[in-house]
Amino acid sequence: MIYLISSLLAPPDDVLQTAVSDLQLSTFVAAVYAADLDRAIKKAPAISYFIPRNRAFGYLGLGMKYLLLPEGKDELRKVIRYHAVNQIVYAPDVEPGRTTLKTLEGGELVLRRGKGKNSTLTLSSPTKWEGHDSGEAFPANGELRSAQIGDSDALTSSGVIHTIDSVIMPADVALTIRKLIRGSKQATMVDLMVRAGLGWILEGREPTSDELAHAILSGVVKAPDDQVGDEPLPDVESLAMPSYTLLVPTDKAFSRLNLTRYLHDREALLDLLKLHIIPTQPSTPRTGSTRTPAEPPKDGSPLSMADDLVYGTLLSSKSKYGDIAFRATGDNSFIVGIRGSRNNAGMDFARVGQSGRASVRWRKSLQAGNYGVLDDETPPGTHVNLELWKGGMALGGGVLVIDSVLVPYEPSWFSRYVTSANESRLALTRRWGWLVITLVGVGIVLLIAAASVGWWWMTKGKHEQYEPLEGEEEE
Repeated sequence: MIYLISSLLAPPDDVLQTAVSDLQLSTFVAAVYAADLDRAIKKAPAISYFIPRNRAFGYLGLGMKYLLLPEGKDELRKVIRYHAVNQIVYAPDVEPGRTTLKTLEGGELVLRRGKGKNSTLTLSSPTKWEGHDSGEAFPANGELRSAQIGDSDALTSSGVIHTIDSVIMPADVALTIRKLIRGSKQATMVDLMVRAGLGWILEGREPTSDELAHAILSGVVKAPDDQVGDEPLPDVESLAMPSYTLLVPTDKAFSRLNLTRYLHDREALLDLLKLHIIPTQPSTPRTGSTRTPAEPPKDGSPLSMADDLVYGTLLSSKSKYGDIAFRATGDNSFIVGIRGSRNNAGMDFARVGQSGRASVRWRKSLQAGNYGVLDDETPPGTHVNLELWKGGMALGGGVLVIDSVLVPYEPSWFSRYVTSANESRLALTRRWGWLVITLVGVGIVLLIAAASVGWWWMTKGKHEQYEPLEGEEEE
């Protein structure tokens, strides 16, 4: 049987040529060339690619900017290889349930389909731990939301392409706060953190013994009450677990500040930095917050942001002006400011710019409760705390770049603040400045009154001077 066709049949293009034809995949193509993987990808046979769209890479924010730097090339290669599966997978052939796929990176991906052949396909990192009692499962990369597969089955010369709506980070790629700041190309904050002995926060790790001792002396953490002699400090891991979200002023913002003062005053430097460090520890809603986070942070964001949300910083334990609050501006951006501050010469608020979420880290503690196995090296019976967010913050923390330095605030002598019993918040109820103005006004009024009385008295005395009686002769 013979069929007539309108044009010559041609074999499919290679994966990069196919991806280039879709404008929504241009970031992936650029990343492949930045990682020097273009030749390897063109030659790899029988590969299924799950390619994130441009918007998905945009959600990584500072994380993606770091990966595209020369020092992030190795990690970028892992990310790209993690989205390539060493077998041909066609969407119609995926059975309902869970399917484990081996990636070129060496790790695994979990492909899920709901009941029914036409149900949604999702892709996620494999489960790292399951709660025996609750039955909850948590992905190894810490991302609660699975990637959804959109367009599928685009044929290439070596396999097939599916598009997904988020980047799936390999569990062995660690995006630390230092790397996120490197992606923002801001250097001053890193230098100050290292000078202040807070480099372990940048690295997302537990502090060394010396760093821990310094952290206790500087008031970053509280000294344990049960330390005996030279015994190691307990719960060292909890200092970095959960981690921290760092507000990072730009280098330009620091150039407007007298850094010489802070470099010569260690306590002032620590207070300045602590005001920019938000611990991701679980906490109750802060006083004065009209809303509390109801959901985990959005893709790529280190913490939830909404109008009137208030968070504590490392300075909150020392100063009642240590909390920071977010305010929506109406153009999908936010301003962050020192809660309760007034007239701080513009150094009490800043606009939030770029952001990036640090990689999740897993906390292990020996406690009663649900037990599970974190990995092969975890002792049996180890309790694993897997709350990835609480109080509106991601466990890994991250970075928010701001355009101004927040300077610790102390009220001036002519103002005082009291606690309102009804609102449970600090409020400015009286200013000594108004009292001074009132006293000066009263003084002026009294001075005018005194002058008026004196003038009246002198005038009255003139009219009542002695007049000669009738018949008396003037000499």
